[in-house]
Amino acid sequence: MVFYRPITDRAEIAKLYPTPSFPTDKIVAAYVAEENGAFCGKCMVAVDGQVCEIAKLSVPNGDVLLAEGLLRSALHFAGNRNAYMAVCRENDFRETLLLLGFAEQDGVFTGEIPTLLLGSCCKHNRGANG
Repeated sequence: MVFYRPITDRAEIAKLYPTPSFPTDKIVAAYVAEENGAFCGKCMVAVDGQVCEIAKLSVPNGDVLLAEGLLRSALHFAGNRNAYMAVCRENDFRETLLLLGFAEQDGVFTGEIPTLLLGSCCKHNRGANG
């Protein structure tokens, strides 16, 4: 089973990302994915008011399910801190971002967090009925 663990301590985040590029005025967290105690992916999320940015997403072999789990974890973290909009520039995960409902413009993916966290069947039904 895969577990997605949040890291909010800046010193711990700096260990994951030795050259962190996050401003001190933002709420920052990292998420790591672990399976059977072994590391299998990570990402960073920074919340600035009602907007969050998800960055530095990495999973072995571009594993779509791990990427989706990390993205959803980061979106939940941001949403629980009053963020409403999400921005991501992780073009290597384009298909996963689009599947979650992000809109793409010039390599930048954006979306409303409540919509992004809906399941794909809810998005499909919502679009057909609304």
